[in-house]
Amino acid sequence: MRWLAIFSFSAAAAIFALQYSTEWTVIFVGILSLAAITIGLFQKKSKRLAVFVLALGIAFGSSYQLMYDFLLIQPARNLNGMEGTVTVTVCDYPQKHTFGVKSTAILDVGTLRPVKVQFYGDKELMECVPGDKVTANVTIKSAEVMHDEKITSFTAKGSHLLLYSKGALKIEKTEHIPVQYVPLYLNHLLQEKISDIYDGQAATLMTALLTGNRASFDDRMYSVLSETGVTHVTAVSGMHCAFLFGMVRLLVRNRRKATLVGLPVLFLFMLMVGAAPSVMRACFMLTMLSMAPLFHRENDSITTMGVALLLILLQNPFAAASISLQLSFLSVAGILLFSSRIYRAVKKWLIHDHKPHLIVNFILSALTTTFAASIFTVPVVAYYFDCVSLIAPLTNLLCLSAVTFAFCGGFLSLLIGFVCIPVAQVIAIFPTAALDYFMAVVQMFAKIPYHAVYMNNPYLGPWLVYFYSMVTVLMCAKKRHGRTVLMASVLSAATLCVVIALPIISAGRAHMTAKVLNVGQGESVLFSSGEEVALLDCGSSNSWINAGVVAANEINTMGYSELDYLILTHYHNDHANGVDTLFSRLKIHTLIVPEKTDRDSLPLKEEVLKTAEENGTEIILMDSGIDLPLGNANLHLYPPQGSGNPNEIGLSLLCSVEDFDMLVTGDMDQDAEEILISNVTLPDLAVLVAGHHGSKYSSGEALLKAGLPNTAVIPVGINSYGHPTKEAMLRLLNIGAEVYRTDLNGTVTITVY
Repeated sequence: MRWLAIFSFSAAAAIFALQYSTEWTVIFVGILSLAAITIGLFQKKSKRLAVFVLALGIAFGSSYQLMYDFLLIQPARNLNGMEGTVTVTVCDYPQKHTFGVKSTAILDVGTLRPVKVQFYGDKELMECVPGDKVTANVTIKSAEVMHDEKITSFTAKGSHLLLYSKGALKIEKTEHIPVQYVPLYLNHLLQEKISDIYDGQAATLMTALLTGNRASFDDRMYSVLSETGVTHVTAVSGMHCAFLFGMVRLLVRNRRKATLVGLPVLFLFMLMVGAAPSVMRACFMLTMLSMAPLFHRENDSITTMGVALLLILLQNPFAAASISLQLSFLSVAGILLFSSRIYRAVKKWLIHDHKPHLIVNFILSALTTTFAASIFTVPVVAYYFDCVSLIAPLTNLLCLSAVTFAFCGGFLSLLIGFVCIPVAQVIAIFPTAALDYFMAVVQMFAKIPYHAVYMNNPYLGPWLVYFYSMVTVLMCAKKRHGRTVLMASVLSAATLCVVIALPIISAGRAHMTAKVLNVGQGESVLFSSGEEVALLDCGSSNSWINAGVVAANEINTMGYSELDYLILTHYHNDHANGVDTLFSRLKIHTLIVPEKTDRDSLPLKEEVLKTAEENGTEIILMDSGIDLPLGNANLHLYPPQGSGNPNEIGLSLLCSVEDFDMLVTGDMDQDAEEILISNVTLPDLAVLVAGHHGSKYSSGEALLKAGLPNTAVIPVGINSYGHPTKEAMLRLLNIGAEVYRTDLNGTVTITVY
């Protein structure tokens, strides 16, 4: 019996349950432990012991989680909303942030150990190194809840408070870097050396591979890597730990010596890259698997994985919500449970009992391992990232060897770089070529139609349930005939084709379809009719939402690979910061933008125009009205109605098809609305996209009385402005409009047949 595995997994399961819990979960976990003990009393001796170990694990995990929360985290929660002067110790190298500079720091709140926090300051903070002390007047916010929404992105990494500094910082420089921060110093040193040896895209990728820092990745790169299913390749993970440990084993032939040398190197690497859960998992598992033969113990991967999971959760129970941890352990679980079984089944079906050729064996091993790793991770990826990459097995097959070579070659070039930069630059030619090949493959596959499918397809979720139900039935069957497996595979592929085709057929049947996309606190409205499609605005002020990805996913799902018109009402981030990603995903024929803007918006305007020029897109700088035919519909663009404020010099759009009219006013305020209705006779509106995300200064009575909209859609997300405001909501309801909100209703679809 794997007693340690039972204990570890049951304790970890209890911690997971309490992390994703309500107050009733504590009672449920307690009842479950008592039930397990009671059932165990009536079992045979071996089974009774297994049940007792299970109950002990549940009790230990739940007790540890509750004690950790009460003793270490609750005192930090009590500081939420307070203001005052605090002193923190910087424990990472600061990074530039959207609104200044941020750094991870340690704050002593009187608990058994200090609390990790995210500290936000101005450019002075960039002067700090790990070990420096910073004193500042701050506002303290909880890292667990933001705008009444529970978030886990900070707590999963161990940070439980957000500190926003006000005024000047008092920095006390450390005389020497404390020993616990030496790995971070080495990481920083490696990044500097990489920038000396590598250039451009190769430097960005090599920094990610060797140090775990992906701060230089832009939205384009994230998007294309995610679409092709190789994001994990560029994030320091267990795979990279295996590469590093393998290099040591290759250099030190003796297994015992290789283990004694390799493990310290491995743990130093773990500390250097920030001890991400996936790296910790690999280090713990490699340690236990390497040490087992030295102590003449059984090499048990399942037990090793369970112990590694529990050790990570004991260090930080909130890491249970880490996407990195979940994907890492689920992929390893899939490989351990199914990889060899799938390999044997495929080998028997394709080549029977013959010994496969070396290349054939490599391809089979790579494909079956990739498929096995995806068995548990695909639903999680679909949930978190709204995307299922169909091309991922092929991309991984063609790219993993190149990435392995680049990783090993990169380490070699860095070691030589500390002695002689010119020689290191010569050696870097080869890993650079490997990375160029990697990106060429990824970018080529990203252009293949239907290389990925997206969760905005309403039929994809039910299909995933159907597919996994079929897989479960096959796995549970005592006898699995090859013909049955083949039939199930063909049926799954055929139904997936139907799932992909249904939204395309639905869009083709309509005279016009308009979608007010859910991009959080931003705006993006999609119009399609016949073979043509137009997008009005593409931006979001919520940092965790990429409006370009959302829009491209929707356009691809409807069967379009090109965009006829991209129209921007004005140059604000919440209306235009997704444009760069959109260009990387789609061919855009025409960009229509206002000619004028304010000084603050000039950088974004220049960036948008530069991107359009680089992609060969026609640019129309608009200062007068334009009519655009769009299949069966007509888009009439109104020029800016006001002056000065960028919200007043934005475009507005009226979409008309037969007796249906839909008006989008961007961020236009009431003064500009009144100018619009004085210059234009508005038809009775079927739909109004409410101005400025439901601001009290937009969607005024004059516009509402002139257009009498039947339906109003408010594009809004988590924000600190109070949108949509009570005043705007009352005006819309009083006019008799039925109101929809993207934060509550998701993407709102209007179809005209």
